[in-house]
Amino acid sequence: MSRRREEERAEHERVFYPGTHVLVNKLDLRDAATLDAAERSFTDLRITEGLPKAALKPSYAAFKAIHRHLFQDLYSWAGKERAYQTGRSTVAPFARPEFIASEAEKVFARFRNQAELRDLEPDEFAAKAAELIGDLNAIHPFIEGNGRTQRLWLAVIAEKAGYEFSVLPSDQLTWYEASRQSFEAGDNGPMAALILARIRQPDALATEEGEARAQTFLNLTRDDALASGDQSFRAAWETLDRVTSVAASVLPYDEHARKELMETSKRVLADHMRAGRRISDVTAEQAWRNDPSEVGKP
Repeated sequence: MSRRREEERAEHERVFYPGTHVLVNKLDLRDAATLDAAERSFTDLRITEGLPKAALKPSYAAFKAIHRHLFQDLYSWAGKERAYQTGRSTVAPFARPEFIASEAEKVFARFRNQAELRDLEPDEFAAKAAELIGDLNAIHPFIEGNGRTQRLWLAVIAEKAGYEFSVLPSDQLTWYEASRQSFEAGDNGPMAALILARIRQPDALATEEGEARAQTFLNLTRDDALASGDQSFRAAWETLDRVTSVAASVLPYDEHARKELMETSKRVLADHMRAGRRISDVTAEQAWRNDPSEVGKP
């Protein structure tokens, strides 16, 4: 085995607990199911919290900032590129570590040259967005969380282009298959079709109705929301309950910070209602864990 190969294998082994496929994490959770549950809770929390300004620019640095925001509570490598070769199989490798940054910068340069996909008809937006997502997937910068970062980034660029993007939890297998077709066959058609089916232009009347719903939500108590029979109100407070639980774990001695986090999360959820989104989809839609095979081996 070459020295380089040995170094990459050692790097791969360092990110997993010995003899397991469980990623080394800040909470020192060594059971895969427990780590998955914690990952869902923390990424839900960070999505609900909203993205930092650093994650909203049309750059590769912003893309990495999205990953760092999502996974900062769990992994020391959040927002950092992987340091070993990996792929779906030995015949379908993702970008080599030394080429990740340069190849990703090319993708984002093209994105900027395309005016960030603004002022495009829906089918053209979907086709160009699918090409970008396909290229980012082929580069696969991160050890884990590539798909979630792609989906959240896609929501950001769609909003800036005048669309709302809301991929559904039921689209999970469709997304995986579209990603596979793009990567292995160079066919971005399935991903373009999925994106086209999940974008829509905001409706002025819906925005007015959304404002009224947002105000109603902000005025409801938790008990009233859960008893309301309104799925979005119930789902919003169920999300806030998760925020409360996570905040109690990570901020046990800072009551002020816990209250601030709760109020911020409540405002973000109200903003989603203003945009006419179903809150039941807000956290679940982006937070699927990628197919375990995509974590890969060196």
